[in-house]
Amino acid sequence: MFAAGERPAGAAVIKLSNNFLLGCCIEAMGEAFALARKYEVAPEVLYDVLTEGLFAAPAYKVYGRLIADETYEPAGFAAHLGFKDATLVLAAGEAARVPLPSANTLRDRLLSAIAHGDGDKDWSVMAREQARASGLE
Repeated sequence: MFAAGERPAGAAVIKLSNNFLLGCCIEAMGEAFALARKYEVAPEVLYDVLTEGLFAAPAYKVYGRLIADETYEPAGFAAHLGFKDATLVLAAGEAARVPLPSANTLRDRLLSAIAHGDGDKDWSVMAREQARASGLE
């Protein structure tokens, strides 16, 4: 267990911050995988480089695998839930006067996934949105 300070809002902001950071990692991986694919590099190659090097953490291994394999179902954490958290992160940032430019990108990418009917898929479906924006789908 982690102590999040004396204010009850501290626990909520820790949960939101954790999901925010994870969502940004997934978004960045989606961009990296799209770039590699545009250069005709197999997603498996980038996955291996990521997970056998500096990004050998569980988040990169789990979500990198989902992105490389384009396996967005079943959802571990649905895109519509990620969108809700991204919206809450932006509200928390606004209330505290903390700019969160990456949260805007995260929110928009999730909104696009939802608009394409992928709201119930794993939030790693953001990578599909990046692929669409890159002309890969």
